[in-house]
Amino acid sequence: MLKDANKLVQTTVLAASGLALGVALEWYKLAEPSKKREVTLQNQVPTLFIHGYAGTRLSSGLMIKRFEHYGWGQKSTVIVVKADGRLKIKGDPSIPGGFIQVLFDKNRMSIIHQTDWLWRLMSYLKNNYDIEKINIIAHSMGGVTVLNFLSKFGISDRVPHVEKVVTLGVPFNDTEVGKDGKEIEYRPLTQYGPLTMAPLFSKIKKHRYIISPDTKFLNIAGDLENGTASDGSVSLDSVLSLRYLLPRQVYHEVIVKDKKASHSRLHENRQVDKMIGQFLFGKQALQAFTDK
Repeated sequence: MLKDANKLVQTTVLAASGLALGVALEWYKLAEPSKKREVTLQNQVPTLFIHGYAGTRLSSGLMIKRFEHYGWGQKSTVIVVKADGRLKIKGDPSIPGGFIQVLFDKNRMSIIHQTDWLWRLMSYLKNNYDIEKINIIAHSMGGVTVLNFLSKFGISDRVPHVEKVVTLGVPFNDTEVGKDGKEIEYRPLTQYGPLTMAPLFSKIKKHRYIISPDTKFLNIAGDLENGTASDGSVSLDSVLSLRYLLPRQVYHEVIVKDKKASHSRLHENRQVDKMIGQFLFGKQALQAFTDK
């Protein structure tokens, strides 16, 4: 009887150890380039994935994994940006249509720091990998960083031209961009723009002419439909304020109304996947999506 009990304990311990090892391995893989696999779309433009405040490999890792499963591309590269701007690159960013996961080592730094890091990264990709065009998918604070970057370097020939941008739950008109404040920030929208403008939004507005008129945007907001007019962290007003900074012909917005449209789950929403697939890769991507 005692031997059986000991055997049961040993088996349980081994099973738990195996499970923990499996979870650790999957976590490790989320920040590693993928092995070569079949890609069903002939997409030639690489895509950067940029996380939000305090983001980790999990922030875009599962989305990239799903996109690979749909046959939309291959995770070609992981780039870790150090606090001093140094880049730790795993993989080959020059693979056509590759997915490039960007991880900020110091993931709670300011928009100013992140914009500088993005400039270093983008210029490095052009100068060392001859990347001329690129797409970007950014969540939350990462989207503010991208917009700020474009308002400074959007028409620069020293970085790749940004073809398309997808933004997810981005607090474009929040004062405290990053960690959640005690309350959701509301700045009602009028016919001409936000009733009041946060300092960074106002600054970007003054320099919006530097954003390339050829860069197309898909702006996705979440609405939990619980009376807050928000995704639980960012108000619809803040996300949709982007519409006042861009020409109508390059701007498209979508509100995802779903209990699963919370701020931290927008990048895990299959409805969002479908929108991104069509926007970045065209109708063929929808066929690949439905086939899975």
